[in-house]
Amino acid sequence: MDYKDIIKNINDNKMEKLYFFYGKEYFLIDNAIKAFRGNLNESMIDFNLDIIDGRETDIASLISSIETLPFMDERKIVIIKDFELLKGKKKNFSDSDEKYLVDYIDNIPETTTIVFLVYGDIDKRKSFVKKINKNGKLVNCDKLSDMDLFKWTKKTFENSGVIIDNPQIMHFIEQIGYKDKSSEKTLSDLKNDINKISSFVGKGNTVEKDAIDKLTEKKIENDIFKLIDNIGAKNSSSAMKILNDMIEEGESVLGIFAMISRQFKLIIQARGLQSEKLSSKSIADRLKIHPFVAGKALKQTSNFSDSEITEIMNYLLDSDYKIKNGLIRDTLAVEIFIGKYC
Repeated sequence: MDYKDIIKNINDNKMEKLYFFYGKEYFLIDNAIKAFRGNLNESMIDFNLDIIDGRETDIASLISSIETLPFMDERKIVIIKDFELLKGKKKNFSDSDEKYLVDYIDNIPETTTIVFLVYGDIDKRKSFVKKINKNGKLVNCDKLSDMDLFKWTKKTFENSGVIIDNPQIMHFIEQIGYKDKSSEKTLSDLKNDINKISSFVGKGNTVEKDAIDKLTEKKIENDIFKLIDNIGAKNSSSAMKILNDMIEEGESVLGIFAMISRQFKLIIQARGLQSEKLSSKSIADRLKIHPFVAGKALKQTSNFSDSEITEIMNYLLDSDYKIKNGLIRDTLAVEIFIGKYC
């Protein structure tokens, strides 16, 4: 049974006694929480929904919450976030506590549903995880499939009050890079981009390709490529114009620094793999990046020596520290950066 079927059953009040949602797609995990909440009497929810920080609880508090009977409702739901025993830590639990809980899973009260949530990866070899998988539902909240992503994107745009055609949805998905192997984009990031595009277009209006290109991160990524190209060509006026345009479009200077730093790391890695006589496609596969990004990195290797890249990386790290500690204004730091290396 996949995530959609499980959420449908929860919404239909066909609940199991035990669930474990985990993965990097926080949006899906938070959506599961909303589904559980929706099955409780809203006026009595304070009595029948416990959300527990699994890093701070102890065994006595946990068992007490689980065994407390529901009040004026059919069921009590206990949600335990980032439970330490599921993350390989034992700050508040002994070995005997863990063994007790593993055995206790066989005897969860009929009126209680326990929901474990871990935002990230888990170790499925742990006895506690194996027991949950045997007695309940283990749900991996990972990236959506192509079709599910298309449907989710279309619905999210429509819920924002704009009109968007299927080709533009496909273009948006391609531009965002959610399905790229190395992408850390989540549905929350996509929703933020959809909100940004919808606000720009306006309710009742149609989303066109130009708006997507202007406001998605691929546009920002391309601007970073252009910025670094101009720095390599010692063209300070063009580099400064690109920088100012990015800031005016709402990009944070620290975010720009981070993307510049990432690109220079890729340039170093691409140069090393190029020396092994690997093709551009092989380098992209090795670095788990899009072939276009690999191609740009390879082209940019000729613009900088190893010593220049090392000096640039040190400047970026030093500036990041100074900005965060109030020692220099962020815009001044990046302007100095362009002036120094152009």
